[in-house]
Amino acid sequence: MDWAKAKTILIAAFLVINSFFAYIIFTNGTGSIGYVSSERIKQITDYLAKNNITVEGKIPVKKTDMPLITVKYKLFRKEDIGVFFSPDEKVEESISGGIITLRGKDKEISIKDNRELDYTDSSIRPSDTISEKVCRRIIKDFLGRLGMKDDSDIKTVENIEGYKRFVYVQSFKGAVIYNSIIEIYANDSGIKNARVICFEAARQLGKKAGVISPVVALLYLPEHNKKVGVPIKKVTEIQQGYYFGTGTMNQVDASKVEGGTAFPVWKITTDRDIIYINAYNEKPEGIE
Repeated sequence: MDWAKAKTILIAAFLVINSFFAYIIFTNGTGSIGYVSSERIKQITDYLAKNNITVEGKIPVKKTDMPLITVKYKLFRKEDIGVFFSPDEKVEESISGGIITLRGKDKEISIKDNRELDYTDSSIRPSDTISEKVCRRIIKDFLGRLGMKDDSDIKTVENIEGYKRFVYVQSFKGAVIYNSIIEIYANDSGIKNARVICFEAARQLGKKAGVISPVVALLYLPEHNKKVGVPIKKVTEIQQGYYFGTGTMNQVDASKVEGGTAFPVWKITTDRDIIYINAYNEKPEGIE
């Protein structure tokens, strides 16, 4: 056997295997991962401190390249919420400012711009004993009556004054879509309150692209403070995900938009606002 040749072949094979595992390690869900140096983080936090902004939340040390995605809101009609009232129940209807509201004996349900649903049932009283399993079954039935599946990710489950609060969020390949939320207060007797804003479709649009570092996104904050009366003083959280909006220039009526392109963003939570910075071009996509 030609041992020298065999050794060369083995070394080449190990290099191929190592390259493969390196690719697996440095990709995640929507794209490739890059890392942020601690020196760069310190430079930016020092700069922000000079501008009277402190960063209390942990700055992510990695960033994931992401593609654009297209999304479409789940739209609700008056007929969709009518199913929650009994056939012989007297139901009052009112319409004001793009909001349709139906009121029955115990339930009040409203739809804003056909996509934001709020539900209240005054007959559901606080309870000392609550089964999470029973609540999940009730929530599944509630969503089913709205033509929805119980397939969103549960972000929070907590006990609040006789109810369990469930918060669901939607995601695309592991990245949260920040505009969507399903928030429900329930116990074994039923659902007390619910708020639903979600997308019924999300798909990838083109290939993944490089995103800016989270510290670059933070550089917008001093500029933001120049435009507002009460300045931001603290940053409490920084997260990567998707945001669907119409930008911060109010060029279109957001209430008329039913779907479109969601951009990769850095979500910056502060003591004053939540700011979504486009992770491609560093511009603000939304401010709440």
